[in-house]
Amino acid sequence: MNIKSLLLGSAAALAAVSGAQAADAIVAAEPEPMEYVRVCDAFGTGYFYIPGTETCLKIGGYVRVQVDGRSDFDLTGQQGGYRTNTRAQLQFDAKSDTELGTLASKITLRANTNSDSDFYLEETYLEIGGLRVGQFYNYFDNGLPGETVLSDGGPFGSGYIAGDTLNNSIRYTFDGGAFQAYIQADAFNSEAGWKFDNGIVDTQDEVGVNAMIAGKFGGVSIDLFGAYDFDWEDGVIASTLSAEIGPGKLGVFGVYSTGPSAYWDFSEWSIGAEYAIAVTDKFSITPGAQYWDNVTRNYGTGDYVGGDAWRVGVTADYKITQGLTAKATVNYTDVDNGVESADRWDGFFRLQRSF
Repeated sequence: MNIKSLLLGSAAALAAVSGAQAADAIVAAEPEPMEYVRVCDAFGTGYFYIPGTETCLKIGGYVRVQVDGRSDFDLTGQQGGYRTNTRAQLQFDAKSDTELGTLASKITLRANTNSDSDFYLEETYLEIGGLRVGQFYNYFDNGLPGETVLSDGGPFGSGYIAGDTLNNSIRYTFDGGAFQAYIQADAFNSEAGWKFDNGIVDTQDEVGVNAMIAGKFGGVSIDLFGAYDFDWEDGVIASTLSAEIGPGKLGVFGVYSTGPSAYWDFSEWSIGAEYAIAVTDKFSITPGAQYWDNVTRNYGTGDYVGGDAWRVGVTADYKITQGLTAKATVNYTDVDNGVESADRWDGFFRLQRSF
């Protein structure tokens, strides 16, 4: 009995040791902690930290489908009809805090189906503190709420869209909250690179400067803009006033130029106004009107020599749901160049999903 008990006890001990070793062999290693994307609220909504860095990134953009239409414009031989376009835009904003202030950069990629080009750079720049360098818009491309007043276009335009002014520029901005001011230098047509003059390579000399001061006083904001084109040797001053009045917002734009320049070459002066009426939280209507004086140019001297034009229209905006909007506009333009006159209807319908 003693021998039998000893053998049974030894077998049980060996089984326990073997079982313990087997259990140790199949124990899984502890998983390494994962680094999840963290929300960055230092620069506003939509930013998140790039993993492993202290840089905050925001990705946005929109998809737009639009149908444009216009009537004939005999004064310049423009034919009427319609066209369709689908546009895609992606925007990347990166920001981080440094000892010199906020370091920011912006990359905007845009493509249109009615263009032969693939994605191209829209506003793209880097910025630190108040200093910005790159390709970006100046004041004339800010515009008003509707689609009638052309703060960056004129009465001889295509009727589809006002002109855009993207330049390689350098700007310094002072931001005092209710008061802002900036000064900017622009290089026009810099994509042309070098030019040849009688076989001698020279650099482009088409440059300009512009500056703006702006202030906000409760529901009223006003700015004053001035610019000078060294190549054309002419300047322009302009101002935009916005005020919350009654059920909507009034916007007034005025401009005066000493002559055609890269900043403004549509008339000697112009004034326009729009009033955005909030019918409901989702639906608004914006009637507008604009007048141009001295719209005809003498291309020999570059001076304005007469004629005038006016434009009236209305724009409707509807928020279908979060991130999806519809916009429709119709406008009538009448132009008299001092010799003959002509008129044109134009407008568009747009659906846009923004994110």
